[in-house]
Amino acid sequence: MLQFGNLFLKSASSRLPGLLMICLGALVLAGCGGGKYASPNPQKRFVFPGEEGGPPPTQTAPAQPAPSVAVPAVSAPVPVPVGTPLGAIGTNASGSVGGIQVGDSITVNFTDLPPSVQPIMPYVSRIGEDGNITLHMNVTVKAAGKTARDLEQEIRTNYVPRYYKNLTVTVKTEERFYFVGGEVKMPARQPYFGRITVLRAIDTAGGFTDFANRSKIELTRHNGQKIKINWKKAIKDPKLDPEVFPNDQINVPKSW
Repeated sequence: MLQFGNLFLKSASSRLPGLLMICLGALVLAGCGGGKYASPNPQKRFVFPGEEGGPPPTQTAPAQPAPSVAVPAVSAPVPVPVGTPLGAIGTNASGSVGGIQVGDSITVNFTDLPPSVQPIMPYVSRIGEDGNITLHMNVTVKAAGKTARDLEQEIRTNYVPRYYKNLTVTVKTEERFYFVGGEVKMPARQPYFGRITVLRAIDTAGGFTDFANRSKIELTRHNGQKIKINWKKAIKDPKLDPEVFPNDQINVPKSW
């Protein structure tokens, strides 16, 4: 009995490698036949979208532009006529605030005259205290408080048809400035864009220095008139903060 068992073990051990190879091959074939490992050469090839006979390609909807938003236009501020009290701003004939003021220098040109009429020389003058200008043939026109276009129309009305059958009038104004000096951080001339007071004009020059005497601010008009301003009082009472006009000078003295 013992000998028969030994003989069986020898026979089985000699055949074990062959049996193992057979089992491993069976397992491989069984796995390739399953649904997880598909055939590399199927009878019916997969058709990609867009190819002939395949599903149509997916189309992406075009991006819609953002709706436009209308932004209201903002008109630039227009200067206020000279002599208009604070808080009571009026308008001129065209409905806008007047631009030409006392002290402005203007040039008036007369063109499109008949050939038989002697040319009129350009009129160059500075607006006087009364706001008037006197032109060719002693024609006096109120200029202060008007825009250049309004003044052109008024001058033409005084000449046509009284003196000429046709006439073109052109009015040009110079760039206007006021001056801030003394104990301010940026003493210089400043462009005049419209209504402004002494204290605001000092702010445009950077404000006071540490050595400024704020109680003796001096405003000198273009005609030589001098006005004293006390900063502490003007801050409390706006009536003590006078308006600045073109060619005016502001001086802040030093405090000793």
